[in-house]
Amino acid sequence: MKAKNNKNSVTKTLDSYEAQLVTLYPNELIDFLGGVEPLKKINIFGHRIIYVMMEMMKSAQVHKISIDETKEIISNDMVYKDGRITSLEDIKADQIEKRRILESGKKLAVIEESFFADNFSMLQMIIPTQALNDNGNIKVKDNSVFHEQLKILKTLGNHTVKSNTGEEFLITNFIETPIFNKGQNYIRFYISKATSRMLLNNIDGYSKVYRSILFSTPSTMPLNIYLYLKKKFGKMNGGNIKISKFVEDLSLASHYLKKSKLTIFLNGIQKKLNEIGNISFGYKITEDTLTFSLYETKNTVFVEYPSADDYRAKNALKYIKKSRKLNEKQLVYIVAKFKEQGYEKMSEVTRSRLDKEITGNDYLKWFVDKCNELQL
Repeated sequence: MKAKNNKNSVTKTLDSYEAQLVTLYPNELIDFLGGVEPLKKINIFGHRIIYVMMEMMKSAQVHKISIDETKEIISNDMVYKDGRITSLEDIKADQIEKRRILESGKKLAVIEESFFADNFSMLQMIIPTQALNDNGNIKVKDNSVFHEQLKILKTLGNHTVKSNTGEEFLITNFIETPIFNKGQNYIRFYISKATSRMLLNNIDGYSKVYRSILFSTPSTMPLNIYLYLKKKFGKMNGGNIKISKFVEDLSLASHYLKKSKLTIFLNGIQKKLNEIGNISFGYKITEDTLTFSLYETKNTVFVEYPSADDYRAKNALKYIKKSRKLNEKQLVYIVAKFKEQGYEKMSEVTRSRLDKEITGNDYLKWFVDKCNELQL
């Protein structure tokens, strides 16, 4: 799918767009990472790293070095090995490095280790790039795309942690000391206990992000569009927005203000979500307004609403049925009135003050009397 940039005549594909939104993160995590603006630099590959970090904190067991291993490391006795004098500390460091490489090639690992001369306890996270590529199911041309995102993640989430003795303080970030190997088959980095707690505290909120989208396309745009609609219209499963506002909020090029260009753009996003996700949307363009409806893809059908008025009526009826505890039989008269009079006129009835305890037949009687009073 292509969009032409009139300013410099450069043609961009959908996959060229970087992230514009961070609505997939809970507010607490956004604040911890430094606010909305810094997070705009994260693209789909960075989102995958954070997703895997979340999953690791939820399910991975933290490995600790044993007391005997620690004593062996700090004893630092000199020994003769392989024709040279070395120390047990150097040997142990070499063994730890081999263990990291071994584990990173096979599975996710979280290892609790000392950081900065044993003064700080940090968690080292080892992530095979295969896990970031959905165990090889996603074709990524070059794993360096993850390395570039590590640079960005390293600049986020500035915070201070106490040393193990409580006498020193470390100014650290969301991740520390990111490393990748020559073969580009794993990445590893450190996180503080504060970061690990923040991840654990926000796992439930982050679970709203749909893995199928994160791991099925190199473009952030399908995810951005869906999350934008979900955040804006999720409670009602749809709604209306001015085209100019939609284009502005998503930082889209000005030519998307044209119906023809916007239609091509939305069709491409909709098709992509239908292919890869368990969520998608239907839409209708009416003059300067977009009307959206959100669906699970197993139920996705393109629904066109004759007007925005009809869409509002549908949602009003859904709300009345639930809040006033009406059955289908009780709802028949109300539905007929909405079809006869339209949403705008019937809103005079629905916006009238009424005790929330009035439900069922009592509500239906009140509704009929109110319509008669207003001569509807």
